Amino acid sequence: MSDEELSPVEEETSNTVDDSAAETEAATSNSLIEKFRLTGDEEILKDVKPSIFAFIPMYLVAVLILGAHFLFAIDWNTNSEDNIVVKIMVFLIEMSDFGQIGFMLVMLTITWFNRMLNGTTSGKWTTIFLLIVSLTPPVLQLDDLILVTLMGKESGFIPFDDFNYTFFGIFWAVLFTAITVFYQRSFHYAITNHRVIFTQHLIIPGDGRRILFDNINEIRTQRTFLGALFGYNTIICDTGSQLGIGEDAMSVSVGTSGGGSSDSNTIEGQVTKSILKKMFAFITYQRTRKVDMPDPRFSFFCITNWKTIEQLLNEMHQRHSQSGILNELKDQIAESQ
Repeated sequence: MSDEELSPVEEETSNTVDDSAAETEAATSNSLIEKFRLTGDEEILKDVKPSIFAFIPMYLVAVLILGAHFLFAIDWNTNSEDNIVVKIMVFLIEMSDFGQIGFMLVMLTITWFNRMLNGTTSGKWTTIFLLIVSLTPPVLQLDDLILVTLMGKESGFIPFDDFNYTFFGIFWAVLFTAITVFYQRSFHYAITNHRVIFTQHLIIPGDGRRILFDNINEIRTQRTFLGALFGYNTIICDTGSQLGIGEDAMSVSVGTSGGGSSDSNTIEGQVTKSILKKMFAFITYQRTRKVDMPDPRFSFFCITNWKTIEQLLNEMHQRHSQSGILNELKDQIAESQ
């Protein structure tokens, strides 16, 4: 028997592997067809997801949350009188002896600076999460104060009598990382022979956006320093509607409803209203800058192998443009003659 010939057992095993691979590919294809809701004659030319490094700033926020908790878990050396950092931390820890006020101030400062930077981590959901982390200690204290001290209960409603910095630091950091990973994996993009498809599937499957090639005005890329470092890029299919390409700007004005409450007509009511308004304006302040902010839901956000995707997009865009259609008709007429 020559080396190229296979025994019956080897040939059967090879056929089984081929059939298994074909079944897996067919199942994957059917899954993608259902996921992207393709039409009858539509086929996927390329599908891609955001890079694993696409949301690095979000992971850095998780590290920052963990670091802030660990700062208060460390036993600082109070003998270092010349070190300003140690002095500040000792002062904050002493403040934290009553309701963890020092820790709350540090977390609120982090929340405010993150909001003010107006970057990819300055969205409302990240801000809300950081506010929850900041207000956890006083909420625990308030829970014990109301139910144990005032109402005579054996324990508070929340099953934590003491605020453990190490436990809560790990808990909040892991939770924020898990949410970020889940959010990142929800995006899936595809290029078909007819259009570009952007989908986001969270708990409930979503629709996303579908763009015909002849509706695309421009295909451009937006690369950041982190993108150049980790090998990913963002590709934007501009249709002229500016959907998903927002200006990174935020108004600072804060308004309150002008209800007919009698308290608002008193001096005390007006002063309280003014103070609350200024505090809310300070917390929600964001600096303004004019840049394009690509939306992960409506762009090829931070994808690897982006040159291949860009080349395919340019080819399909050219083929479906008026000049591409005219050239195709010209070739067909030339062949018929």
